[in-house]
Amino acid sequence: MPGLVERAGLKDLNALYEIERRCFGKEAYSKFLLRLLLMDPRSIALKYVTENGSVLGFVIGRIERRRGELVGRIYTLNVDPRYRRRGIGKSLMTALEDEFKRRGCRKSGLEVAVDNEAAVSLYRSLGYVFLGKLKNYYGPGRDAFLAVKELR
Repeated sequence: MPGLVERAGLKDLNALYEIERRCFGKEAYSKFLLRLLLMDPRSIALKYVTENGSVLGFVIGRIERRRGELVGRIYTLNVDPRYRRRGIGKSLMTALEDEFKRRGCRKSGLEVAVDNEAAVSLYRSLGYVFLGKLKNYYGPGRDAFLAVKELR
């Protein structure tokens, strides 16, 4: 799917929220939380846009300090379900990791639902190492994997 990755901002809030809802339904981040992430100076928000300006996916990460070092944390990765399996998620993740590296992060981390097989597969293919399971991370009976990648 021809398109490009570019910065996302508050002007994209409605489009990002709509994709978030399509991807996660009742578990989607609220528009309020997405707005906070977009406004946070430590956040990096990227969108995948077609030639005609349609947003097909986005990723939001944030630079945090852990044990004295800068690390990138992935908060949400979304690809419109109609456009999955076309490399959009991989393009977004690669661009975000590049930005993390550029800003001095040596690691990238994320949490992913254990039953989200497509996302788990994507993160494994990108070199994320799964360190363990977080019991009830997404609520009762909804566990997550904790995954980390060394950025070189």
